[in-house]
Formats: sequence, structure tokens, C-alpha cells
Amino acid sequence: MSYSPANIEKMHVSLRAVLQDLQTLILNTVIEGKALEPASPVREHLLHGAARRLQTVKRALERVFELFPLDSALPLANDALSDVQTNLHAFVMNLYGLYDNWAWAFVLRHDLLSRLGDRRRVGLFLQSTQKFLPAELREHLTSEAMTRWHGEYAKSFRDALAHRIPPYVPPSEFTEQESHRFQELEHEKLQCIRQMRWDRMQEISEEQAALGRPCFGFMHSFQEDEAPRPILLHPQLLTDSITAVECAKLFFAHWHRTA
Repeated sequence: MSYSPANIEKMHVSLRAVLQDLQTLILNTVIEGKALEPASPVREHLLHGAARRLQTVKRALERVFELFPLDSALPLANDALSDVQTNLHAFVMNLYGLYDNWAWAFVLRHDLLSRLGDRRRVGLFLQSTQKFLPAELREHLTSEAMTRWHGEYAKSFRDALAHRIPPYVPPSEFTEQESHRFQELEHEKLQCIRQMRWDRMQEISEEQAALGRPCFGFMHSFQEDEAPRPILLHPQLLTDSITAVECAKLFFAHWHRTA
């Protein structure tokens, strides 16, 4: 699993564009929030909710591309891989939370909480909230593409991160022969620990690090699905960011009114 030179160039172009779009969205969110009364809970959800999350999403996206270059030929070192996964977790959680901040901002702006009857009924992807949304925004959120993105991907990975198996990037991809050799070395490593042969331990670690190729995918559980498969990391984060920007544009264009 690797990216072609043409796809690498396309992703670099897309990255530059979406980072600029995210920065513009951050500024627009701050402007919308600052226009409200200081004590307004709507202001809080925009300035201290959505704007902060957008900053985190933007920075996490940047760091994943910096830490895990698209043209990587060797598996990442352990610390770099850990940093990629830390930023992936920050991205997934805050991206998902953005939609909740927008939902709360809308509900509070229009004093809808009493009509909803329960805080758990607040959410852009919940019918209880969607029925109050202006048609343009509701149609976008209930489209087949958005429903599938939220139900099959965004919610699945957010829930796994919060409650079950956190998303992770496998350290390497192996051929069958490489996998067999890696397991042999793992067995020898255990013996070295018992015998306190630390010099040999270092040699084993170096040989293991040289095996295989980087895995450009991420996933969360081998057990929850019948046939789990990694999702390509860089394209998915770009798609998620573009999706958020598109939704935000519609939200701020129409959030001043209800259905």
C-alpha cells in the first residue's frame, strides 16, 4: 500500500487548499461568536467550542502530514508513529465534536431546548434537531453521502476512540516471509529479556525496524467487523476536513433562521 506520484501531488495541493479553508473558517467562527453578547451560551459554543476544535483539527492535519510524509519508504520509528496516532485521535474527536458545537449553537440561538425536551436530542444528525433546521442545511445533512459518512465512519471511529478500541496506524506491512521473520525475532527478544542480553536486544530491534513497508492506513478493531480493513489515512483526513468546511459554510449561511 503506497501512494502514486500523481496522487501525492494531488494531496499536497488539496492539503494547502484545505488548510487555508480551515484558517478562514476559524476566523469566520470567531467573527460570528464575537458579535454575540459576552454572556451568551451561543458565543461560548462558537468561540470556546467550534473555534478551538477547528484549531486542533487544522494543527492535527498538518502534523500527520509532517510526521508521516506521503512518500515514506520505510516504517515510521516508534515515537513518530505514536505522535501520528496522538494527532489522529485529536483530529477524530474534535472533528466529531464540531458538529455538536454547531448543533448547540443553533438550538440555543433559537431557544429550542425546551421544545426538544432533552439535551440528548441535540445533534445535527438527529431527526429531533434536523426538523428545526433550514431546508438547505437539513438537505445537506440528510443526503445519502453525509448520512453514510456519519453513520459508517465518523460515529464509528469517534465511539471506538471514546469507549472501545482507539484508532491506530499499524506499524508496518509485511510479506508472509517478513512476518515470519518478525515473529521469530519477537520470540528471541523475549529470551533476551529473560537472559538480560541487552546488546542482542538492540540488534533485534534494528532488524525488526528494517522489515516491511509503512502502512498508510488506519483502523480501530480487528474484532468488531467481519472483515475489517484499514482506511487510507491521508486521503481520509483531507476528505473529513473538506466535509467539515462545506458543512460550516452552509451552517453559517442559514443558521439565523429555523424551518
